[in-house]
Amino acid sequence: MGAKIIVILGITGTQGSSVATTFFKHNNWRIRGITRNPDSEKAKAWTHKGVEIVQADQNDVELMRRAFKGANAIFAVTDYASNYANVSGDEALQQKAEAAGRSIDEYAADLEQAQGINIATAAADAGVLTTLEKFVFSTLAGVKNISSGKYTHAYEFDSKANVEEYIRENLPSLGEKMSTVIMGIYQETWTDIPAFAPQKDDEGGFFFVRLKWPGPHQDHPQVIASRDTGAFVEALVLHHPPGTHVLGASEIIDKSDYAALWGRVLGVRASVKDVSEEVFASYVPVEIRATMLDLFKFFVEYGYAGGNPMIKTPAELGIQTTTLEEFVRDEDWSSVFKGQE
Repeated sequence: MGAKIIVILGITGTQGSSVATTFFKHNNWRIRGITRNPDSEKAKAWTHKGVEIVQADQNDVELMRRAFKGANAIFAVTDYASNYANVSGDEALQQKAEAAGRSIDEYAADLEQAQGINIATAAADAGVLTTLEKFVFSTLAGVKNISSGKYTHAYEFDSKANVEEYIRENLPSLGEKMSTVIMGIYQETWTDIPAFAPQKDDEGGFFFVRLKWPGPHQDHPQVIASRDTGAFVEALVLHHPPGTHVLGASEIIDKSDYAALWGRVLGVRASVKDVSEEVFASYVPVEIRATMLDLFKFFVEYGYAGGNPMIKTPAELGIQTTTLEEFVRDEDWSSVFKGQE
């Protein structure tokens, strides 16, 4: 019996590369990586390892359908950030957004949602479903719906949730094969978002900011996505039936405990500083401030996954993850400690 095929979208990205790295260890699985640019250095690196790289665009259903042909499993991920970057840097797309009465953020989410529906439509093709056993979709909570319209700026969350809902309502044959991973807060983004990075205090120590907001859910899922996405998808494809949903968390932890762990591993004093909306916003890039404020209010009030009882933790599914202690120990914090000597 020949090796099974897993098709991995975004193989050159954070999630896709982690999935590919994990499945590369399984000799009974063959990887087919999907990318827009097979000539990129990251794509070539996979080609040199013997991975089949296929060029396909998430805006083209037919190309995606061809790429999915013969797949036994598909890992599907969409990318809001690249759509936002495209709209932000393209006057023609901005004009389309304006004509549609949409902001840049909203239009980027519209594009991501359309791409997700294209992926699902291609995967639901009768010829693809003949061999397809598992469809794993990387998703997030539907913040606007769960909060009954209270929080409306969680564009990346809502666009993914809308695709998931579309599959369930309009593509039941694919929905029967679908499992999901609800990805947590990326640890890797601390270098881009100061709100996630340790800050120096005036007494030689460090602090992490936390939005001061009332609510019962103070523990949030933190994920080392570059390492652990593969473990989540591996479990969903190899060890659990369709309809299994996992919270993509390396650890679930309160910010105070996170700060204490960070300080203990690095041998420094670290704590949490609870701050107002205005102060918290000052630690966030301006283009995502409204989104970040809505999200962290939502997380505290409704829980990261919105209280969905169908979503299991990695521990409940027997998935071994990277510890935050490992991440902190391995990460290069020289930019944080600069000037501390």
